[in-house]
Amino acid sequence: MRLARVIAVAGKGGVGKSTLSGLLVLALAERAGEVVLAVDADPNSNLGEKLGIEVERTIGDLREDLLDNANDIPAGVGKHEHVRYNIRLALSEGENFDLLTMGRPEGPGCYCYINNILRTFMDDLVDDYPYVIVDNEAGMEHLSRRTTRRMDLLALVSDPTKLGIDTASRIRDLAHRMDIEIGRELLLLNWAPDGMPRALVETIDSSDFDEVVLIPNDARVEDLAVLGTPLTALDGSSRALRAVRRLAAELG
Repeated sequence: MRLARVIAVAGKGGVGKSTLSGLLVLALAERAGEVVLAVDADPNSNLGEKLGIEVERTIGDLREDLLDNANDIPAGVGKHEHVRYNIRLALSEGENFDLLTMGRPEGPGCYCYINNILRTFMDDLVDDYPYVIVDNEAGMEHLSRRTTRRMDLLALVSDPTKLGIDTASRIRDLAHRMDIEIGRELLLLNWAPDGMPRALVETIDSSDFDEVVLIPNDARVEDLAVLGTPLTALDGSSRALRAVRRLAAELG
């Protein structure tokens, strides 16, 4: 059985993390010629909007339903099978990707057993796809608690500032302290100017990432964000999309 290539995208709020996650989903699906899995693990869920599909049900909704209705599982159906069935229903289907939205974190109550079932099923689910792209919250709690424990690529997104790059480095260090197997570590420098100030270049050089990828300023992407138009409206003239396509080609 093949193993999916898991790509985790993280970064502080406001650096374009969900936009780059969406572009990666589109570029990798295009390159693979197969359906890829996108996981929106940020409580401020907007990856569905970026990809142009409506999310009707989240894992947070499912978790609450299971806790509230634990005794209402149909006779003859095991709890594991019931969870698997409902997770499948929670998948939103795009043209060349599936989207699983984690939704809100836990409320009061004990979710340990439910989370263990979710993690087991999701570890199985990811290998149905060639690529899995996880759009994380900055603290990456979902990676340690609710989604896969493995990532082939950790992509930290930053704006072109020293503070942003230092923050990306701290999030990377946080990932190292989790029980997660990490492959490569990549810095995605979003909105990169055409001429990089020397001080910023020095900050990048000292950040100790395996690779740095520059995503240029793209007025078309900014226009789509203002209008609330999904990234699927972009074409080959988009500088940001071209840069992410080159990254997708490198990832193979």
